Amino acid sequence: MRWLVWLALACHAAPAPRVAPVAPPPTTTHASDDRLAALAVGDDDFYRAVLYTWTTPDQISALRASRELLVATTFTGGFVSPYMRALDTLDASTRPGHDLAHALVTEPSLQRRRYAWPAPFATVLGLGARGYGHALIRIELSPDAWIGRFDPAAVQPFRFVDHTGATVAAADVLAHPERIGAIFHVRREPTIKVPFREYVVCNEAMVASWSVATPQIKAEVDDEVDMLHALADRASVDRAQWRAALAFDNAKYHPDRDALAAIADALAAYDPAGDPLTGP
Repeated sequence: MRWLVWLALACHAAPAPRVAPVAPPPTTTHASDDRLAALAVGDDDFYRAVLYTWTTPDQISALRASRELLVATTFTGGFVSPYMRALDTLDASTRPGHDLAHALVTEPSLQRRRYAWPAPFATVLGLGARGYGHALIRIELSPDAWIGRFDPAAVQPFRFVDHTGATVAAADVLAHPERIGAIFHVRREPTIKVPFREYVVCNEAMVASWSVATPQIKAEVDDEVDMLHALADRASVDRAQWRAALAFDNAKYHPDRDALAAIADALAAYDPAGDPLTGP
């Protein structure tokens, strides 16, 4: 019987067998994820020195002749843009930021503008039924330029930053409106998940350079086409990451295979509209 007692004690004292932990599957990273992340624009990270604006070959011809980048005014096209309507509404109020809105509405150097975005793919199909054109202008702001974030629905509608991302006091902006280079306009609507966003380049003196038909522009277009094809080949795309790079959201910009292919095709239809030209 002693051997039974010994066996019972031995079994009781034996440590439980150790099971090796199962390592989680390795996280797969894609170059397209990194590229998409680099194109994101955030509410607190919105200073972008390089912007792109789609246009038509006729407008490129006019730019070649005049060498004036900013030509649109409040009433160009026969209607007032949502950006200008929001500024006018705030200017006529007593809300915080009405003085900054007034400066943007009345300052002579800020009366002409172009609408732009840091990534050509995000606006290539346009917002409505028609696109903006297949020619592309690259705009680079001066390091001296300030960019203001304008969200009419916010308690404080304006926040200005310099090229380092540091906040510029409203008093400084009002004292030196000539330093304003662009406005990052955010428009929120209850029926859409992604706010409408745009950059309004509004001061030609704060544009360091603009260019059309350059190898640099073609390289950006090709790089984004490759990114879109890579995203389309995957089972799914991170929706939050995708939305962070969008200017606006509708069915044309949903990250499904067909939409991604359509955006890539539109990008591939880029028209240099002539020989390379830079200004000013």
